[in-house]
Amino acid sequence: MVKSYKLHKLAGLSAGIFLLVLSISGFFLDHDKWSFLYNTTFKSVPSHILKSEKRLFNVYYQDSVNSAHLLVGGHRGLYESFDAGESYSKLSSLQILAAADFEQHLYFATSDGLYIFEAHKLHPFALQGKYITALSVSKEKIVAVVDKKEVVLIARKSAKILQKDIVKINISQLQEDIKLSRFVRDLHYGRGLFDGDISLLINDYGALFLVYLGMSGYIIWWLIHRKKKAKLSRKLIKTHANIFAITALIPLFILALTGIFLDHSGGLAKFMKSVTIPHTVLPPVYNSLQSDIWSIDYDGKVCRVGNRYGVYASHDFENWKLENRGFAYKMIRKGDTLYISGMGAPNRVLKNGDYSLLPNTPHMFKGVIESENGISYFSTMNATHMLPKFQDVTLYILLLSLHDGSFFAPWWVWLNDFAAFGVFILGITGMIRWYRKKRV
Repeated sequence: MVKSYKLHKLAGLSAGIFLLVLSISGFFLDHDKWSFLYNTTFKSVPSHILKSEKRLFNVYYQDSVNSAHLLVGGHRGLYESFDAGESYSKLSSLQILAAADFEQHLYFATSDGLYIFEAHKLHPFALQGKYITALSVSKEKIVAVVDKKEVVLIARKSAKILQKDIVKINISQLQEDIKLSRFVRDLHYGRGLFDGDISLLINDYGALFLVYLGMSGYIIWWLIHRKKKAKLSRKLIKTHANIFAITALIPLFILALTGIFLDHSGGLAKFMKSVTIPHTVLPPVYNSLQSDIWSIDYDGKVCRVGNRYGVYASHDFENWKLENRGFAYKMIRKGDTLYISGMGAPNRVLKNGDYSLLPNTPHMFKGVIESENGISYFSTMNATHMLPKFQDVTLYILLLSLHDGSFFAPWWVWLNDFAAFGVFILGITGMIRWYRKKRV
């Protein structure tokens, strides 16, 4: 018992601070819909962190009549330029999540419903108060996705809601195996166990309990070290070691293990992509994917939704059939051509009823720009388009850089690994001590 106590104390004192940073930042990053994460900014940060702000942009629109007129939108808001991106003015602080245009009408999916852009201003159009994650516009109708869950069909001219549906894909269309690389990310980001928000809540439970365990552990150590308030320290020990802490170890072990894999995703990429996990052993979420609509397209006749398995098509919004495999991160329609951006999957294009690969295009592109010079692809990973430049960073990017270690230095991931191993040591020694006390 003495050995387990000393090991527990040593692991807690050395890794505790790192675990507190990881758990607090991870909790907020899981809830990336919260607006204050993007409205709260900081100026005194390392210069290399400023470059990460570009990843928050989701939309790049170039006026087909005046190519110098640009609209760029993202989690920080909507920005407009009249000089080809040399300077921008901010039009709105709403989170801009997606955009679609039809016959010179431009529609935006935002954190407060659908908006239409007219006379250089955003005007409410439909679904105000809803978090819209994707949309598509056809001649007569608009389809919008509410929080990756609900598909809403809207009349384009009257903004009248015509139909609301939850995408229920028959389990026979979901018999897909996945790579370890996808499974690791799904687990770590709170979408790999159960449908809806349950996986996320399990992550929250682990993260928040780790915050409490870290803070109470330091207080207990300090009180014992100073030999003060023995009654308080005993009470804290009871709340520090209980059945709730033991159950919290399940998500904490998952987060720690997947975090190590993600810290070294570059070096482990070949291995993780070579390991296939059969559908028969996957968690329940992979049998429904009802809350996994990442992209949508509607050509007036066929509706297509994109999820982590691929593109599913339906003529009636009720019966869905797998049409093309591979994570469909974004779907952008330009006339009769549908461009599909992949996440951990190839980029594709649907034209004349056939799917084909889209070579030499940026991974996870977010937009397609047609101009007299041809087609270009908007990507925040290697952005070549002129974007707004900021002299501060959002709270979200600050927390992200702290969580992945990039705030400090590339080698910081090894300290994150040390903290992750600390979770295993603390969990195992904690269970041993708790079990022994229960038997006394």
